[in-house]
Amino acid sequence: MRDDLLFHITTKEDWKTFNNSGSFEPESLDSEGFIHCSTGEQVEDTANRIFGDKDEILLLVIDATTLHEDIKYEKDADTGEKFPHLYSPLNTNAIIDKITIKAEDDGHFDIAFTTS
Repeated sequence: MRDDLLFHITTKEDWKTFNNSGSFEPESLDSEGFIHCSTGEQVEDTANRIFGDKDEILLLVIDATTLHEDIKYEKDADTGEKFPHLYSPLNTNAIIDKITIKAEDDGHFDIAFTTS
């Protein structure tokens, strides 16, 4: 997997609501001051921990080299793990893919990436 890829998990509804002319500004940008992201190694756990009550999620694949602002890696109080945070709107030209992922029959999201 490319080291310059980051992921933001959202819903189709939130994508439609917060996608504004060239930038994506989810609610967390206003309420917490940043946009939550995950690395490839973190994204499956994040999806299941935060979105476990959803039947479907939308995974935004982000090319971090094209972001208008730098990413800051900060420690999560619950997990102790460092997660990437973006302290500005997400410029939509940095989103290289949008993947709809449906929960498995057991409610678990299976997000597997192969390394190459």
